[in-house]
Amino acid sequence: MKAVNNRVVITGIGPVTAIGTGKESFWRNLLDGIANIKEIPPKFENNYRFKSRFFVPFPLVKLEEYQLPGKYEVIMELSTRAAVVATKLALEDAGIGVKEQNLRLPVDPARCTIILGTGICTLKAGFDAHEAHALNPSLRYNRMVIPMIMPDSATSWISILFGIKGVNYTINASCASGTVAIGEAFLRIRHGLADMALAGGVECLKDESGTIMRGFDSMGTLTTSNDGYPRPFSHERSGFLFAEGGACILVLESLEHAMERGITPYAEILGYSANSDAYNIVQMEPAGTQVRAMLKELIREKKIDYFNTHGTGTQLNDETEAQVIRSLFGEKETQPLINSTKSIMGHSIGASGAIEAAVTALSVQQSVVHKNLTANVMDGLNLALVNLPCDIHVGISASYGFGGHNAALIFGKLEKS
Repeated sequence: MKAVNNRVVITGIGPVTAIGTGKESFWRNLLDGIANIKEIPPKFENNYRFKSRFFVPFPLVKLEEYQLPGKYEVIMELSTRAAVVATKLALEDAGIGVKEQNLRLPVDPARCTIILGTGICTLKAGFDAHEAHALNPSLRYNRMVIPMIMPDSATSWISILFGIKGVNYTINASCASGTVAIGEAFLRIRHGLADMALAGGVECLKDESGTIMRGFDSMGTLTTSNDGYPRPFSHERSGFLFAEGGACILVLESLEHAMERGITPYAEILGYSANSDAYNIVQMEPAGTQVRAMLKELIREKKIDYFNTHGTGTQLNDETEAQVIRSLFGEKETQPLINSTKSIMGHSIGASGAIEAAVTALSVQQSVVHKNLTANVMDGLNLALVNLPCDIHVGISASYGFGGHNAALIFGKLEKS
């Protein structure tokens, strides 16, 4: 049996983020460096004093505003709503019309895959149910709490609303979840198991009490800066900026399938690699041994023009990532352009890898690297401190997560023939 080795491309991008929903506003605000940083509300500190004083709010969306059936909102968690909207935006961006009457995808539904990553999974509905059951019986208990908090709720609703009947599942690899989801979808198309995939990441860590943010704050992983900016790869960094979440869905398909539809892709996915540190439940292995091995396998002999780093702004992670970059690419003069999307958007955990994959694909297509909002930069890094035009032929997006999860994607420009 002949091995299948399809070329895989990105043809649609659907972000739902705190700096913009939809590709155009998202990309414009990212290039403008417009962050959406808010001070934590007083109610977060009823029983605990936060060291980190800022966060990025979850981007709220309404289904009806995107011609989706609003009647389902009451039985969808916020993360699922965001994922469904992101899916519709991605499909439309890929030139795939969504029929309002029956919301059915106009391609073979059995040859379309859905794979999403989530880091922690939505908890708000669970907290609300606990309060109604155990603390305040006067509140209404939502009998749909179980399907609302299921980790696979978002992929299931996407399947139901858009009539997609192929393989459909959710991946958890902590902060690398979105990257792994896209990578696994890439492999399915490359090996002929699907013609098209909806892949990406979704996260919603919003809760009224600040319970989830406290979990990160108490571990000392959040920024203590006086303005909320995390400043990745700066000597002034102190931790990551907590973002309540968001969603980003990409449409992946075989190049042949995209060409048949007359669609011009954003970029080609040239490869995917992942491994594990096998070191610590929350800390990166300081020498970055596995990260370096993963990236070396991915890069091989390719010349890399752009590296969208994990770049959280924590002391250890940035030091380890910088060390790996120097060991792979040499001194600043020989390194690709480097930036951290989290310097503007904060860290949205399971959605971050998908957002950064979208940024890398857009950067390849648009030939520009967005600025890194930082100062007092660590030595020996080719960091973009302003938006820089760059003819990007090959770019990388990498993610590393609690539990030792490492994953990276490599993207290529589709040269005009």
